[in-house]
Amino acid sequence: MQKLFFDESGQTGTHLFDEAQPWFTLASTDICEAEAAEIIARCFPGRQGKELKSRSILKGGRGRRQFLDFAREVGRRPDSFCAVKIGKRFTLVCKMVDNLVEPLLRAQGYDFYSGDYARRFANSAHFVFTNLLARPVADGLLSTYNEFARDPDAAKLATLHAALVDARRDAPYGSGVTLDLMQEGARHFAVLNDLDSFEDSNEIHVTAVVECMGHWLQRHQGPFEVIHDESLHFFGQSARWEAITNPDVDAVTITVGAKTMNLPIPVTATVSAHSHDCPSIQLCDLVAGVLSRAAAAQPTPDFRIFVEQAVESGLGEVLVYPIDAGDEFISGPPARAEGPDAVDRIVEAVVRRSPSSS
Repeated sequence: MQKLFFDESGQTGTHLFDEAQPWFTLASTDICEAEAAEIIARCFPGRQGKELKSRSILKGGRGRRQFLDFAREVGRRPDSFCAVKIGKRFTLVCKMVDNLVEPLLRAQGYDFYSGDYARRFANSAHFVFTNLLARPVADGLLSTYNEFARDPDAAKLATLHAALVDARRDAPYGSGVTLDLMQEGARHFAVLNDLDSFEDSNEIHVTAVVECMGHWLQRHQGPFEVIHDESLHFFGQSARWEAITNPDVDAVTITVGAKTMNLPIPVTATVSAHSHDCPSIQLCDLVAGVLSRAAAAQPTPDFRIFVEQAVESGLGEVLVYPIDAGDEFISGPPARAEGPDAVDRIVEAVVRRSPSSS
């Protein structure tokens, strides 16, 4: 049984429209607790208390100098760490694309996920929201969608549709296709989706854990035990995680774009732990914390210099999966559907052997 440890930073739950914390970061390690305790003792001598937290370590010069010692330890064994950095603003755009545009095009006979079309459309939509729409208009749409997705009902859906109509009325050249599709998706949302079951759709924590598992599956055969710092957001929203780690699910390989997912993920246990009792989780907190603070909208000049030093010392060797906008865009409609799309096949694989389907 291979143990994996996780901790996060920048957690705002399903509230993704948060300009004060624009990034969510998650770090993981396979370093056992005894060895993690030795690393902490070497790199952070004279620390007070049982728990080492990045927010206190990164405040002053002494803590930052000690962190550089830790970064050198990381650089000597970067494969023992893996992290994910998710841009919340881009994620909101992706959610609007997935929940407003994709169902509309699927109903018209298109496979939105074929050829990585969904990712390229999300990149295009993000470009519209970032570079074409006036910032107050873009912020208003993202905030309105965020409120709808967190607590969906007919009234919030009507408000979202009205905001999209208003934005389209004065939209600059180049933004029409994106806003037209989102507006139509909102107008037909109740027909294309089950509004009653559409709740907390902004959850991103499980996505980050799955991204990390891709690294660990290449490094270890498994099975795995996942130990995560206590998190109401992960453990309170873990139905998807439980489904894709369910050993009763039929084995299946799903390809989405350039990525391949093998289900079920061989995790036999997922447990919470107090970070002050688990040195391995404290290592994860250090990595996630510095990544989150480095990605802040306006880090101070001295902190930027510190981050550059940490990267050069060894932190830059860690594999970090970024989930943010790219520069590959759409050029025409998606391919016509020829059977269930990738997401449908994942859902079918998950529910095929689940207790509720038997």
